[in-house]
Amino acid sequence: MHIYQYCEMNSFIIITSVIVSVLCAILTSLQHYYSIKYFKEPVIRYDPPLFDDFIPTDDTSLSYYSLEDDTILQGLSDVLDPPKLHENTREQATETEVHNTLQAALAFHITGKINKAMKLFEHAAAMAPSDADVLNKYGEFLEKTQKDVVTADELYFKALTYSPDHPAALMNRRRTAQVVDKLDLEMLKMIDNKRDNLKEMFSKNSFDSIKKQAYFLHIYHTVGIEGNTMTIDQLKYLLETGQVVSGKSIIEHNEVIGLQLAMKYVKLLTRKNYISVNDILGIHRRAMGHVDPVKSGRFRNEKVFIGKHIPPPPKELPSLMEAYEYWLNSEEAQQLHPVRYAALAHYKLVDIHPFHDGNGRTSRLVMNLILIRAGYPPVMVLKDQREKYYDALNAANLGDVRPFVRFIAQCTIQILDMYMYGTEVMSIGNVEKEIINY
Repeated sequence: MHIYQYCEMNSFIIITSVIVSVLCAILTSLQHYYSIKYFKEPVIRYDPPLFDDFIPTDDTSLSYYSLEDDTILQGLSDVLDPPKLHENTREQATETEVHNTLQAALAFHITGKINKAMKLFEHAAAMAPSDADVLNKYGEFLEKTQKDVVTADELYFKALTYSPDHPAALMNRRRTAQVVDKLDLEMLKMIDNKRDNLKEMFSKNSFDSIKKQAYFLHIYHTVGIEGNTMTIDQLKYLLETGQVVSGKSIIEHNEVIGLQLAMKYVKLLTRKNYISVNDILGIHRRAMGHVDPVKSGRFRNEKVFIGKHIPPPPKELPSLMEAYEYWLNSEEAQQLHPVRYAALAHYKLVDIHPFHDGNGRTSRLVMNLILIRAGYPPVMVLKDQREKYYDALNAANLGDVRPFVRFIAQCTIQILDMYMYGTEVMSIGNVEKEIINY
């Protein structure tokens, strides 16, 4: 009897243990399922983008050709063509030469010879781009004579970068910083108004020709800023016919084809609520896959130097990209104005510089993914804006990201103006007449 009771108790314990194990397994499975379902989904959801068809994926839309297309393309190009900036050659100069040039500029300013003073200030800044006195005096001149507070503020910041205790630059920047912040906010509001106006125009009519020609221009400028020498007509011929362009390298062909693939992929990503590291690797793989199949879609494994900027070593890239993904999808980032959010996403990725090549292209595509999801057309940095683009990135590397955000905001205005010009011309049926200035 005692043995029977002992066996019965053992059986009870075994059965109980099995039941508890099964229940634990079920609870673990349920916990895993609901953690994936409810906690890994991003908090902020996006409606389908209004302007996703600014990046066409239907190949037939590129193969259809009409004489009207060339007129539209020329008109859009004319709107985008920015005024040429003075190219300042940065030459070596002695302290005496810089000092004498600065004093001459100040003398011309005092006597009211503003144009001559401007040229000498520009020359002094070109000779001594890290001289705090030159930068500060140049900023004061622009602020007083040109009412250009924004550029003056940037010059004061640069002066403080090279001489943090410069008393005049400190005083000047304390005065201009808040003014510039207010001007930047006003510019973002203007961008929103332009976007809303464009949205209304597109809701009333279909402008497929404009979208198609803007698509060609986007690819042309995006690869062009990286050194691709194809003309817009050659690029159109390649994309419309698939035929080789005589006199152009294989790499230049592959850059165009790769960017087209990457833009199609970005359009697919606009339907997602979350931007992952794998998505960014996918963008890079498509943009650079035909140029460098071995390194495309992979983090670099060597240290690189970008001018004076030294990106982080390869061993830090996985953790930095994981942190970047977290920031991209955080409420903190997504509560920023979309243009500011997109510009910061661009800069942060370029700063990490995760790839051996193609970091600029990938960063601009990530930036445009954010803009498209927020209802803006994709922004293009024009070939002629290359110097200003890199100057703004350098300012961000020095610690002031505002000039870069401002530059991207100006590019956004430029692209909205281009589309609004195109829609107005199409609306009045004036595409066969001479293109007017917007």
